[in-house]
Amino acid sequence: MDWTADSRSSPIGFGTGGSGARSSRRWTRLDWMIIAILTFVSALMSFHDLGNRSAPQTYWKPSQSGEGFIVDFGRPQTVDRLNLYEGPGATGKSKIEYSVDGTTWQLYTEVEHKVNRVFTWKTETHKKDEKDEKSEPVSVEARYIRYTVVTPGFRIYEAGLFANGSDAPIPIAGIEPIGTRGSRTEGAEEQVFDEQSLAPFRQDYRNSMFFDEIYHGRTAYEFVHSWEPYENTHPPLGKDILSIGVQLFGMTPYGWRFMAAVGGTAMIPVFYMALRGMFKRTRYAAVGTLLMLFEGFHLVHSRMANVDIFGVTFTILMIYFMYRYGEMKWRDGGFAKGIGCLALSGFFFGCAASVKWNYLYGGAGLAILFFLFLYRHIRDWRRSGQRSGSAKRAVLTLLACLVLFLAIPAATYATTYIPYLKGTVADDGFKDLWQYQKNMYHYHKGVKEAHPYASKWYTWPFMVRPVWYYGGVDLGKGDAQSIAAIGNPLVWWGGLLAMLFTWALGLLRRDRIALTIAVMYLSFYVPWMVAPRSITFLYHYFPMVPLLILSIVWLLKFIEERTGYGKRLTWLTVAGAGVLLVWFYPVLTGMTISREWMNFGIRWLDSWGF
Repeated sequence: MDWTADSRSSPIGFGTGGSGARSSRRWTRLDWMIIAILTFVSALMSFHDLGNRSAPQTYWKPSQSGEGFIVDFGRPQTVDRLNLYEGPGATGKSKIEYSVDGTTWQLYTEVEHKVNRVFTWKTETHKKDEKDEKSEPVSVEARYIRYTVVTPGFRIYEAGLFANGSDAPIPIAGIEPIGTRGSRTEGAEEQVFDEQSLAPFRQDYRNSMFFDEIYHGRTAYEFVHSWEPYENTHPPLGKDILSIGVQLFGMTPYGWRFMAAVGGTAMIPVFYMALRGMFKRTRYAAVGTLLMLFEGFHLVHSRMANVDIFGVTFTILMIYFMYRYGEMKWRDGGFAKGIGCLALSGFFFGCAASVKWNYLYGGAGLAILFFLFLYRHIRDWRRSGQRSGSAKRAVLTLLACLVLFLAIPAATYATTYIPYLKGTVADDGFKDLWQYQKNMYHYHKGVKEAHPYASKWYTWPFMVRPVWYYGGVDLGKGDAQSIAAIGNPLVWWGGLLAMLFTWALGLLRRDRIALTIAVMYLSFYVPWMVAPRSITFLYHYFPMVPLLILSIVWLLKFIEERTGYGKRLTWLTVAGAGVLLVWFYPVLTGMTISREWMNFGIRWLDSWGF
């Protein structure tokens, strides 16, 4: 470490983050080769089997009770199930009946349309006892199926009627509308059965939404069409970004997940850039980026229409550019470059806050780092022999930060609401932004409903309760299929230990990387201890995962510089993380495996419920 005595003279005199001259930050051909390979591998992992590239696009939206249709198979058929694929709206109620002769009708089932049915294939069956939800489903003999709207408020994009053991829908001979068509009805009854080749027998993540996709992916679609947005409990930027994929590839599973995969892939070169700039060595940048590539949270959130992948990427950028500001010297043009770093940090802080409010917590950490770094700049300027100018530069920096960390983030935040405002039915505008924020706060403060996969903040570092995002249905006997928000145990548990050592060793050594890790980790974590929201989840810990990786790299570097076995330990750590990624890969990507292996090999803790 190239410390000077002066660097240690102040309790907040954090001088450097590593060895090497300024030129060591410049990328070499090897850097570009490594990042090209790692980005390509990340893209393969993110985009492979991401979801179907086709899905029903036309729909029927009834507006009046009594509307409906009768489906004629042409001859009696054994009907085992009805699969419905619905769109935005997802309220109201329907009644489905069956008949052999078209005269005598019997109840097949009643459907209550809810939010969790949006862009998701839902199976409706006839139960032996319709009053008992746990009753066994049974097949029925029918030539006709009658669908009647009891209460409107839903859109049906496609339906498929299936016989037991057949993957193809039962062919339909004719469709006859019934009831009086409402004045605001959209589409025609025939459009419920016009894309039969896209109707699957089994719901799967490849053809349906899961978990919060029903909020974020749906709202992205509503932004594209300037419809009333359903989800307003988080700022809009994440959904704005997701809507680009919908515009490019349509409202398909691949389309609504596309930009998340882009964001997850982009996180790899972004993190490499941050590591390369902080440690100034290709070796440590490669090690840290490999650990991120092998991280379960990174992979699973790159493969679903969830907005956290964008928030964490912006978080890495805002932290890195604040760190770079701390490295700048006021002399030799460094003052202007430092302001540029602050501008980038402020902009990406605004972007992160525009994804979810919990990324705002990082603003406190940025402020603490800024004032520590500003103090050091003033001290170094005076110690370099400059008798004047420090006060002027400090005032200019503070004034610039009022713009860079208040005005620009606020403008960024407000701008992300443009698609939202275009879709609101009420005559809302930017004047209503404050009310939106109050509504958002009261929503999160009022979240009290228990959730089986909620977890408290003090359990997050130990990964006690991963969130089960998706569970497969209609699987073969003894099979299991899951997607869960679970991290790489080596990164999470090993990273927690490494971070504690980094704090102890690094802060005693006045190391700027250790300072950055400590301040930013605590700024993201401590607010959850007092946050008004009582129902929280493991994914709220995601912004801290890159800091765990930074801690591992810092500690490995520390050990390498002082022992003969450090390099072997480094590559053993990377190899171990890679093995664990392969080990947990099925539950990160929705692969079908045996239930026995899921329970024995992957569920390490009883609280891992998937």
